[in-house]
Amino acid sequence: MKTFRVISVPSLVLGVLGFLVACGSELPVKELAEAKTAITRAKDAGAERYASGEFEEARKSLLTAHEKASNEDLGETKKSAEYAKSKAYDALEKSYPQLTEESKTAANTAINEADEAYASQLAAEPYNNAVELKKEGDTLRDNADRTLESYPKESGDDAKLKTRLAAFDQYEQSNKKYLESKKAATDAKSLALSQKQQLIDSLADIEKNLDDADRYAGGGDPEVAQTRERLNAAKAKIDEGKIKEGYSEVDDIRKKSAELVAKNIQSYALKKKAEAKDSIGKAKDKLATIDQSKLKSSKDLQTSYQRADENLKAADESLASAEELYSSEKYEDSIGRAEEAIRLSRIVVDQSDDIAERLRTGSSVVGRKGDGGDSTSSTRKGEDTSTTSSSGELPEGWKKYVVRKKIPADCLWRISAYKQHYGTSKLWKRIYEANRSKIKNANLIYPKQVLLIPPAKGSTKFDPKKAPKKQTGSDKVEASTPEEKKEETTTPPPASTSESEPEEEEPSTPAPSTENEQPSDSGEQESDEEAR
Repeated sequence: MKTFRVISVPSLVLGVLGFLVACGSELPVKELAEAKTAITRAKDAGAERYASGEFEEARKSLLTAHEKASNEDLGETKKSAEYAKSKAYDALEKSYPQLTEESKTAANTAINEADEAYASQLAAEPYNNAVELKKEGDTLRDNADRTLESYPKESGDDAKLKTRLAAFDQYEQSNKKYLESKKAATDAKSLALSQKQQLIDSLADIEKNLDDADRYAGGGDPEVAQTRERLNAAKAKIDEGKIKEGYSEVDDIRKKSAELVAKNIQSYALKKKAEAKDSIGKAKDKLATIDQSKLKSSKDLQTSYQRADENLKAADESLASAEELYSSEKYEDSIGRAEEAIRLSRIVVDQSDDIAERLRTGSSVVGRKGDGGDSTSSTRKGEDTSTTSSSGELPEGWKKYVVRKKIPADCLWRISAYKQHYGTSKLWKRIYEANRSKIKNANLIYPKQVLLIPPAKGSTKFDPKKAPKKQTGSDKVEASTPEEKKEETTTPPPASTSESEPEEEEPSTPAPSTENEQPSDSGEQESDEEAR
């Protein structure tokens, strides 16, 4: 039995060429080269998997051709080379349809996965490119199938070979399109998935609608819970990468959430109006308990009563506005005005309680009792002496501010928003914390009240030991503008102001406010008269 030595195709060609040079014989170089090219092409087309029998036979025939060439059997060499090429073509004919079908399936899978990730919307350019490349591959594949089917019908070997090779070229081009389509689809999927969190964040408006609807319904609307479950399920699918499926319901969920708000807001607005009316009624009853005849002896008490009455009127106006807005079906605005009426009426209750307490204790000015009748003393009962030190010493970054009544009235969040302070209302609590000893209720601050303004960062606890220098008398009080500074030094501040932020928990030992503090020239005289 004759044994063949297996060598690679490149080695075979080099051996053949070497033999040609050495012997000067006319070997079938063309046939050998064409056989080698066909075998290499078949291997690239996956013939080892799709047409292993034909491919192995072609390879062995080429080795046989090499063996024949070594024995100077040129006729057999050519014959074996041509047979090797023929079997390689058979392998190609069997392999190309399967190769392109496999590549087509891979492209389809990649496109479907990209579509599942909603790449058609989130990565439209690479996704559309993938779809278009796949269509081009399909066209080439169909043409290749028809061409391969028609080549045996050609007349003449040359025509048949030409048509057959044309089919191979079409398959190769088709396969290339499928591979490019798969890559584009994979890129589109990656781009779409990178936007998952952004899409989830974009659902915040639905969350808000559901929260509002739930609040308006008092947690009693089962449709809100059901819609929230749908939203959470959609979010989960998006997070898993099934963005298209998860997002398919988003528009409907968003529409439903808006409908739930509309359904529940009307009843909530009606409830808020009733609550405001009841709250105002309680405030009126509370203010009515005060015997106005007992206020005549004190200008401070009269002013306090006037402020409470003004807030009560403002509450009535807010309620009237809420009614009008409700009638116009502007329910959200109606709720806002009703809540404002409730807030103002609660302030009236606090102010009424404060007046009643002062009448009960016989103290017309909060903090005056026990201080010798001196309304300008820096050691009022319950007040931190360091905050009103006559020396005016302040640590670096700290300021003093005198509360003014203007339009709109001063309140902690407005003072915080002034540019010379923080420039934002969000830091109003820093002012409240720094002045806890003198602010009984964060909702109530009064004209001429001297507040400490701490720096935007750091502790809100006032430490006079850190004061770098003494301030002059003109530095003790900060005015917002030169005009305001002039107004403060020449005329007493007008009537009251009230804080409009939500109430904070009151200190365990309420510090008396300086609600009725008057300018030193008139305040001291009034105190002396009362003392006499």
